[in-house]
Amino acid sequence: MPITLHTKPFGPIEVDERQILQFPNGLLGFEKYTEYALIEENAESPFKWLQSTKESGLAFILIQPELFLNEYKPIVSDDELKDIGLTHWNEGIIFLIVTIPHDNPRGMTANLQGPVVINAKIAKGKQLISRDENHPIRKKIVEMAEEPASEKV
Repeated sequence: MPITLHTKPFGPIEVDERQILQFPNGLLGFEKYTEYALIEENAESPFKWLQSTKESGLAFILIQPELFLNEYKPIVSDDELKDIGLTHWNEGIIFLIVTIPHDNPRGMTANLQGPVVINAKIAKGKQLISRDENHPIRKKIVEMAEEPASEKV
């Protein structure tokens, strides 16, 4: 059953109800918004949009870390995942929130410290805090993609 969402980046769009995810705790800084749609702009794009179903101006750009990092293993407590039905982070789909500066798209960064984990089986997600000191809030994506494979974290 399609649901119409009003979005800032795309205007009004229809999404399948299977694209709707519940974030029981919201996202960091946006705790009162607990329902989002996962939107794929087009099949070729490495990015997805996490669009609030209640607030058209609230959307996050996401990327899967394996697209530009060799290994990404957040250090999180398995207890933190119980409320979304997972026992370990690697059972879910991992995304990183991307920030793209308007004046310098090549300066886009991914937040390695605050991964978003989704349990697709029950359509629930959660943003976690990685306790790995090597996971910065702003890691440049283009630089990582251009590094030789042996140097990627």
